[in-house]
Amino acid sequence: MSEEVKLKEQVVEQPDSVTIPPPADDAPYHHIEPFLHLSEQPLFGANKVLLILNQRIDIDLISLCKKCDIIVCADGGANQLYDYFPDEQSRIRYLPCYIVGDFDSLRPQVKSYYESRGCIIIPQSTQYSNDFMKCIYCIQLHYELKNTHWHEMIDTVNGLAELWESIPHSNHEVKLYVLNAIGGRFDQSIQSINQLYILNQSYPNLSLFFITAYDVIFLLKKGENYVTYESRSVFCKEGIPSCGLLPMGDKCVVLNTFGLKYDVREWTSQMLGKVSSSNSISGEDGFIVNCSDDIVMNIEITK
Repeated sequence: MSEEVKLKEQVVEQPDSVTIPPPADDAPYHHIEPFLHLSEQPLFGANKVLLILNQRIDIDLISLCKKCDIIVCADGGANQLYDYFPDEQSRIRYLPCYIVGDFDSLRPQVKSYYESRGCIIIPQSTQYSNDFMKCIYCIQLHYELKNTHWHEMIDTVNGLAELWESIPHSNHEVKLYVLNAIGGRFDQSIQSINQLYILNQSYPNLSLFFITAYDVIFLLKKGENYVTYESRSVFCKEGIPSCGLLPMGDKCVVLNTFGLKYDVREWTSQMLGKVSSSNSISGEDGFIVNCSDDIVMNIEITK
């Protein structure tokens, strides 16, 4: 790094609480609302989907289910949904619309239970895409071919991908809340981060939020990102929530932030260099991140 670049880099410590004005109306920016699922207000606008992968569920699932239009389970994610509820009275109220995958994990009794209650079971045996990606095709097809019986003609090997690639796309906006993408086996967590980057390039109509018991993880896109929420109390009980800006792509990312505890100016971040971890959010109802390329962000949830 040149001395000139080093001189331009700054870290500015902010008060614990600041108010950040929104970007100018005439400036293009990406508006991201990562905590709508925690709001007391009803969600309007974009289609909302809950995607459950195969790990134990350790968050308040019911409130998240109520915020989403449909539930999709990836293979053994259906086991986790089934096991989450202590009794039939609770379980029957939150049925998945689709269960998708190669079904190497789905328990037969769980499959029978959901199938007998009208859930759509879509086997996809191909090993050239993972169950997460198979579900992405399913979700896209659900909105693209709504009110048709498209799922009845799916080939059981790789039919979802083949059908998706054969039809025109309207690019319906979808907010996708994903449970259990992070945690468990390390290779699967890295694969999930890989999908954040790839899906942003392939399907920018999808807004992905990985939900864990500790944080929400999402992608800040190249350019100006305005991240908003009603107030920090929506996701943080007390103090100021921690956050990280994590350059997990293949490029250096130059950052300018407004509304973090340690704001940065012309700050170069990369996996073999500087990473802004254990930062915090000072913005009372939002903050701004300008980035020269896509970058992963996580924000702590303590509610």
